[in-house]
Amino acid sequence: MRYVRPMKTQLLKGIALASLVTVMSTPLYAQSTTPNSKAAEEGVGEEAGYGVGAALASVFYIPAKVTYAGLGLLTGGLGYVLTGGRADVANNIIYPAVRGNYVVTPSNLKGTEPIYFVGAPPPETGPRADVPATNATR
Repeated sequence: MRYVRPMKTQLLKGIALASLVTVMSTPLYAQSTTPNSKAAEEGVGEEAGYGVGAALASVFYIPAKVTYAGLGLLTGGLGYVLTGGRADVANNIIYPAVRGNYVVTPSNLKGTEPIYFVGAPPPETGPRADVPATNATR
């Protein structure tokens, strides 16, 4: 008989992993060199608040983004198969799904950097194989 892990254990491991990734990916901020400055104390507290907020937001954002990227990969593969091997169709599905931000940073919360859930489309690589080329010498 095979033992199946409870869903709760897997969920807790996932949350722990997401928390570790978040903590490791957030930048550390140095304190101001001005001693006993009230502005410096407020800045450190504010930065800590943004860091905690980014970590908490990432706990929910990371699983959503990874799920979206995984579904985009599956859908892109299905699109590739159903269109008879057209890579441009697969790329137009996969690129936006897997690109974008995977972690919320304090800069995203401050509004200084945008956060992209859906990434940019693939770069144009030239004329498509299924579109006939026009003959300019006629």
